[in-house]
Amino acid sequence: MKTIGVDLHACSLTATAFDDQGEVVERRDIPTKCRRQAAACFASSGSSCQVTVESVGFSQWFWNDTRSHVDKFVLTDPAGVKSFVGRKAKTDRNDSRLLAKLLRADRLPMAYVPAESVRQLRDLARLRHRVARTLASERRQLREVMLKNNLPGSSVLTSDRSPKWLLAPPHHLRVPNRLAAEMRLDHITRLERDVTEPGRHIGKAGKADPELDRQARLIASVPGIGKLIAATILTERGDRTRFKNIDPFGASAGLAPTVSQSGESIRHGHIAKRGSPVLRWILQQAAWVAIRSDLYVRSIFARIGKRAGPKKTATAIAIARKLLAYAWSVSRHGAPFLWPGESAPPNLSDHWSYEI
Repeated sequence: MKTIGVDLHACSLTATAFDDQGEVVERRDIPTKCRRQAAACFASSGSSCQVTVESVGFSQWFWNDTRSHVDKFVLTDPAGVKSFVGRKAKTDRNDSRLLAKLLRADRLPMAYVPAESVRQLRDLARLRHRVARTLASERRQLREVMLKNNLPGSSVLTSDRSPKWLLAPPHHLRVPNRLAAEMRLDHITRLERDVTEPGRHIGKAGKADPELDRQARLIASVPGIGKLIAATILTERGDRTRFKNIDPFGASAGLAPTVSQSGESIRHGHIAKRGSPVLRWILQQAAWVAIRSDLYVRSIFARIGKRAGPKKTATAIAIARKLLAYAWSVSRHGAPFLWPGESAPPNLSDHWSYEI
């Protein structure tokens, strides 16, 4: 079987092909602007071949166009490949050659690829959180304009309340500040409308999938976590059976600390920050909500804070990892989250959760 390693870039790709004997039989540089040409190149290799490419942000189109033309298509974990690089020069041909050699030797660190329905939900959740973060940024910038002019305003700057008084004549804003306020308000109005659309599609998908809806409701019983964050956790996690326990799941989210060990000396550093940055961000936001609204979480925060010192962010990250562990537990056991001594699950209508 022919083995092809691909080093993919935004505008081009480099492919190196090995035959059954492990000899290089072909090297090609192909522009990616013409998708038909790239797909035809791999279709001409015949169905009896296997192809690998690193899982990067722009590899989805290549996956969709190529996998139907080959016998086996493998997405590679870029972080896992780094340990095999060695001292060779960093070139596209060497990278594609290394990927092909690892695939042929069955030593390739593979990336997880969820089902198409899960990928669509994951992309919707990521889009929703991206728009929500942009909306929060616009509100902060509008707040800066207000502070420059000593205008207090409401605690949350929404499009329906802010224009009534911010742009009123008595405030006499300078031209640059007035222009900035008008621009920020226009952006906030548009983003408030846009942020609801991905959530609506996620809600429809949950109603169409009873198991997904059941799992999301269970995870939403965890303090600080709402249905949208629950859906994000489920889509970022994918198949639950690929994790034996919470430790590899927490590591895949990048919330586990780095470890440096030499003999009897063991040092724990910052979190690894591997995996989905969206998942880490929403869990940290949920952690702060849980700290403010839940007495049990607040006591855990205080206990961890005694060891962690004055760095509250590090303590909040530890709480975020605990929330992820609680979400894992309720999903695995199929029962809502309960603190010790509680006899009934919390009412989700009275449940504080992170939301924009």
